[in-house]
Amino acid sequence: MYPALAIGDVLRARGHKVLYYGDADRLEGRVAPERGYEFRAVHALQYPRAGLLGKIRFALGLARSTWATRSMLAADSVDAVLGVGGYISAPPVLAAWLRGAGRAIHEANVVPGLANKLCARVAQAVLLTFEATRTRMPGHAPTTVVGVPVNTKILDGNRADAKERYGLEPSRPIVVFVGGSLGAQRLNELAIACARDPQRTYQILHVTGPKYEAEVTKALDPIPSGVSVRGYEDRMGTAYAVADLVVCRAGSSTLAELCATGRASLLIPSPNVTENHQEENARGLEKAGAAAVLVEKGWVIDACVGVVRELASDSAKLQIMAAAAKREARLDAAERAADIVESLLKS
Repeated sequence: MYPALAIGDVLRARGHKVLYYGDADRLEGRVAPERGYEFRAVHALQYPRAGLLGKIRFALGLARSTWATRSMLAADSVDAVLGVGGYISAPPVLAAWLRGAGRAIHEANVVPGLANKLCARVAQAVLLTFEATRTRMPGHAPTTVVGVPVNTKILDGNRADAKERYGLEPSRPIVVFVGGSLGAQRLNELAIACARDPQRTYQILHVTGPKYEAEVTKALDPIPSGVSVRGYEDRMGTAYAVADLVVCRAGSSTLAELCATGRASLLIPSPNVTENHQEENARGLEKAGAAAVLVEKGWVIDACVGVVRELASDSAKLQIMAAAAKREARLDAAERAADIVESLLKS
């Protein structure tokens, strides 16, 4: 959603009318309208992983959803559609193909998702985040590596805000734990263990995710010195600005933000994603020298605490990783994506 909105913001600034077609029951259904976008609810089924009957139902549901979305595109006089992945993006892209409208897709991960694999076969342009994805994408549409667009507000943070906002001392190392907007239980477990580490010399900003805040606060009661707990952070630019090290998942948007802000990271890929794509994302940043990777499977929590402690205490290594992350940044991703979408508009 956030990369889509970043591209949409550029297109709106260029004078285009931009609508958001998505799932009204997910985050986009609230955030897109809050950002001033007209929202259209698309109804679609997720692809079943097994069972012939389920796949037949899916195919019929996709056909119905595509036909209904085609009518919406016609009513809105849509000239081009950009699909950003996820099952909800398939009907608008397929409907644009049926109508002869412009159509492009953006793939944020190294391993393309099922919806984008399907839509790539009818797309006129395929936008990628990683070079390695080129050979994994079906179809014959031209591919362009543009990166993942980020909201430029994440660049506005100031380390001096650490004391006022989090009660942390800006002159001492700070490790930020964040599991995404919803939080991640295993990351929270590691953050709690690190907060209790008797050998800890660094400070912690722990963004738990809203549903975990009470649980984490209770587990830490009383909260140790040099630890700040927040359920949600709507100013992630400030969180990144105060971080010497970020411990987080490896979703493509998160990696793009780490690179844009030039932050060293310890990446813990989610194992609960299609084709383990987060680990492949993380390995790419690791190869660039910008991150270390810790895999959940079989981990021993005490050993993981030691990994965080060692990284947080090595300021020279963190500076090298941060510089490597900055070199991987693609701050013009939204503009480049908008250029390609504009090229598909009917003259």
